[in-house]
Amino acid sequence: MKFPIASILVFAAAASFAQQGHGNQAPEAMKGLSFLVGNWAGKQNFNNPGSPLIADITIKAHAFAAGRFIEEELHTTLPGAKPTEVHHFISFDPKTNEYHAWWFNDTSNTPSELTGTLTGNELVLLSHPTNPKAPVMRATYDKVSDSAMNYKLEMKMGDSWQELFHNSYQKKG
Repeated sequence: MKFPIASILVFAAAASFAQQGHGNQAPEAMKGLSFLVGNWAGKQNFNNPGSPLIADITIKAHAFAAGRFIEEELHTTLPGAKPTEVHHFISFDPKTNEYHAWWFNDTSNTPSELTGTLTGNELVLLSHPTNPKAPVMRATYDKVSDSAMNYKLEMKMGDSWQELFHNSYQKKG
């Protein structure tokens, strides 16, 4: 029996899609991060001893790829400077039972990778630097309410954590 080439290609494509998990639901754990989705605006308060340094920050966050990922597009504007551009992608890996994040910013040629957990309304992610001299970072998202969120970025210094900045956001519209 001979099969037309087109039939073989369709079968191969279907098998490939099945291996990729098309049609599967997003992990239930992604629902726990739904508070991140939306348009946010707020202030970024840098830990700058002796001189306050405060920037305006906006976030546009949306779920994509059938709810498997959340993308955050962030823009921070310091007085007298052009806005920075940062993209965060967050997902959940049921095999490790952890959230995974990849951060792309305008100051690095490679993304940062972080993993962590959600406890109540608080998502805590730790970085995994590939350079042994690079510091470990800790990012904490804290849902205050349906329209308010706090965020903090810290750097590990020995056995303690040094805050780099904290943000307070309000959901827009």
